[in-house]
Amino acid sequence: MRMSKEFFVESQVSSKQLNHQSVSLVIPRLTRDKIHSALYYKVNLQDPSMRGNTLLGLNNVIIRDLGTLNNESINKKNVLGGVEFKCILMKLVELRPTIEQLDIILEISDATGEFNNKYIIALILVYLRIQYYYANETSDEAKRFKALFQQYINDYRKMKAISLNIDCWSQSQIITVELIHMDELVHWLSAKDNIWGIPLGKCSWCNILEDFSSDTSSDYDSDSD
Repeated sequence: MRMSKEFFVESQVSSKQLNHQSVSLVIPRLTRDKIHSALYYKVNLQDPSMRGNTLLGLNNVIIRDLGTLNNESINKKNVLGGVEFKCILMKLVELRPTIEQLDIILEISDATGEFNNKYIIALILVYLRIQYYYANETSDEAKRFKALFQQYINDYRKMKAISLNIDCWSQSQIITVELIHMDELVHWLSAKDNIWGIPLGKCSWCNILEDFSSDTSSDYDSDSD
């Protein structure tokens, strides 16, 4: 007996909600299916390997695979927009951490100065833009998000990334890896409606480019005086 499509329910959609819908739905169905079928997701991000469906377990994966050691060869998983990155992003979406928990992740560092958290920061910025696009710009959470974007638009650290307009699973595009700066990523998240094949919903709080341009113009006018 075939079940009517009207009653079909996806098994891998998070029960957690934001904006009156499952948090998972910000990622398109086809992309979710590819992520959940990826070997990396199955081996590293399912409950047995994480010892539970918790942010603590995910943090261990994030630090291991997105943290880098200065003066060392780059971890091959450290490519923004790649399969591993998308899998970790999907898991972050599914767990829906609190803003306070995200702050803790952003503060992950090493007192010795040997650990570089730039890929972790990039992950959080992409997550916030995708998951919280709907936040009212006057809300406290949106103001915190905007402050983060304003902070990292002045960060010029280099990272390896799949070209921002290319989906790593695309059959019709040539997949290229390039060096980008953190501020370029913030610019893209603020101005574009798509990154690595994932939609970026219309967002009112990420209009930092207008503020950035105004500040730059003000600085120029001051110098001219």
